[in-house]
Amino acid sequence: MKRNLSALKKALQFGISGAVGGFVGNLITEPFMQRLTGSASFSDSVFSTARWFGLVGGGIATAIMFGYYYYIKGKPQIKQALKNGGLFGLIAGAISGAIAEGIYSGIGDGNNELLRVICWGIAGSLLGLGLAQRIPNLGALRGMGGGGVGGVLGGCLFILFAYNLSGTAGRLAGCAAIGFWIGIMLVVAETLFNKAWLVISYDTGANRTLTLGSEPVTFGSDENLSIICIPNVSPLAMRFQLEAGQIVCENVDSGAVSYLRSGDQKKIGNCTITVGNSDLPAPTPANIPPTFISDQPAVNSFTSSHFSLKLGSRVIPLSVGTQLFTSDIPSLTAAASNGLVAIVTSRSRNELSLGLTNLCDRAWWATDIQGDIKMVEPESTLTLALGTQIEFGEIDGEIV
Repeated sequence: MKRNLSALKKALQFGISGAVGGFVGNLITEPFMQRLTGSASFSDSVFSTARWFGLVGGGIATAIMFGYYYYIKGKPQIKQALKNGGLFGLIAGAISGAIAEGIYSGIGDGNNELLRVICWGIAGSLLGLGLAQRIPNLGALRGMGGGGVGGVLGGCLFILFAYNLSGTAGRLAGCAAIGFWIGIMLVVAETLFNKAWLVISYDTGANRTLTLGSEPVTFGSDENLSIICIPNVSPLAMRFQLEAGQIVCENVDSGAVSYLRSGDQKKIGNCTITVGNSDLPAPTPANIPPTFISDQPAVNSFTSSHFSLKLGSRVIPLSVGTQLFTSDIPSLTAAASNGLVAIVTSRSRNELSLGLTNLCDRAWWATDIQGDIKMVEPESTLTLALGTQIEFGEIDGEIV
């Protein structure tokens, strides 16, 4: 749910940014439109359209990059948007405009609106390809596909506006529509076809979603080193990346590397990072490996064979074989008819390391004393360590 809401917000932000960029880009060309539309020869038409859509494409690309930076950093980044969007958008727009006009004028008779829409799709596709080189992990295919569909949808509206509004108003509204739909469809393509992603939830309640891929997604306090800036942490604190189908998290401070799966969480500064993976099969007892709170069990787990589970004012001693029922934790529902929701097991022969196996029909969330968060799915086992907080639905527990 958080991912979908965040993706919707991202799509709207990109769409509005693209609309503003298309509007402003065309507004700049308006003083020259009489001369542009007056060109008669084929070469003049191609050159004029290239010049026109070059400015429109530069406006759309700059505005979408502005929206991207504002989305991930929460503040305007005008210089970066111009640097990474303006020039390549101008070039990509000019090339795509020239190609589109060449097809339209060379093949069509000047009145084929279907061909015109296809040409807008080609223009949007090339512009999306250019944006894919600037937005991390968007991908060339997703960029071209999203830009192409956006160009077609925006092109349909462009024609509609051109027939129902005056020349200037129609072009302004049409270019805004093209920028809007290119921005929207880039995010739609990214969301529908990405394999892995991060949902970043801030303590303030804000959420952002970033696609994972071969390019690392970095977190830290230095804007020059980190894609996501977080105050009061190391300049470069954490790095996430998709390698050979696996989600890899590197803690830059300690050098520790962990492999994550869908639902795993990391806490850093004022935000919680949740991993998503569309390729992960549905959880079943046969394919879920044991879940651990951390790669290295806490020292206290090996120095004492006695733990207790604190549930509000109630404390339940835990030892090998201890069973917990729905009467102990009413917020849980047992997977079996016997009402058993958890059992304490030994994770070593000497019984100095204990685990709590989830036997209910829902996952738990556990947070260790280092702040790392793990999802304990049904049939998986949590290694017991002092200070671990466990969320059993509406009831919170603590290992003491």
